Amino acid sequence: MSLKHVDLNLLITFEALWHERNVTRAARRLNVSQPTVSNALARLRSAFGDQLFMRSPRGIEPTERCVEIIKDVREALRHIEQALDSGPAFDPRLCRREFRIGSADYFDLFILPGLMAHMAVEAPQIDLRLRSPDLDEGLDMLDAGELDFLLHKEAPAAKRFGVKTVMQDLHAFTVRSDHPRVRTMPDIGLFADLAHVNFSQRGDSESHVDETLARMGFRRRVAVTTQHMGTVAHLVRTTDLVATVPGRLARKMVDEGGITAYPLPFEIACVPIALYWNRRFELDGATRWMRDALVRFCQSVPPAALPFEQNRPREVVAAR
Repeated sequence: MSLKHVDLNLLITFEALWHERNVTRAARRLNVSQPTVSNALARLRSAFGDQLFMRSPRGIEPTERCVEIIKDVREALRHIEQALDSGPAFDPRLCRREFRIGSADYFDLFILPGLMAHMAVEAPQIDLRLRSPDLDEGLDMLDAGELDFLLHKEAPAAKRFGVKTVMQDLHAFTVRSDHPRVRTMPDIGLFADLAHVNFSQRGDSESHVDETLARMGFRRRVAVTTQHMGTVAHLVRTTDLVATVPGRLARKMVDEGGITAYPLPFEIACVPIALYWNRRFELDGATRWMRDALVRFCQSVPPAALPFEQNRPREVVAAR
């Protein structure tokens, strides 16, 4: 296959089909007719010598060959976009762009409202698409061009990724205000004996809380694991389940009523949250603007003032 015989617009259709997994939706995304996309898919199949996408009950699914080449196709499109963007200075007010961000709903609750208010004025035509992958999946999606940014706990990452610490939070213990077993700050024995709800993007029942308890000879029961912080708050408010949550979420839960927050009966280190991005695209003007906005708004969120300053943990163990 020679590049001079390939219409580069076919690569844009290829990317739209990969993203939508549906010919009709891909046509809508590209603002063209369905027959136009079907014709482009036929030409793509001829150019690559592969079916690329096969029919399925939900639309179309990529072939093994399609999965192999999507990363290179997306990178080629990004390089072309960067070349076209290298002329006039970037103006966010004129930019039409969609950014895909991987994050927990912590981002939705505490950063997104202020960020969207800012973008409504400064970048009114930039749209955001949010996903909720775990760290490993999120880094793979950055590699594949399926995400532009990832917000997650800070961890070692390959040099091809940019990483910047943007915020951190203490943790608090939350219970229903009329919980039958918790009337004051619990000791570590009671804490471990209660049924807990745990937030985890991976779906894991254990966290750094469990690692700390294990070093102290205790084990808690995690009755529910969820990928949604809003579910944690709802279950704590309406059941006898308890939860260890970031301080900002604890403050929000208390302010909304029906929940009391206590300090943990042991000490765990703050978990820093970092912004990750793929360095291949960091020279793009729109990407730089969006990255700077994310950093600024994450760093501007104030720490929570929790209502238990007078109490101190009675047993202290530093988290690893």
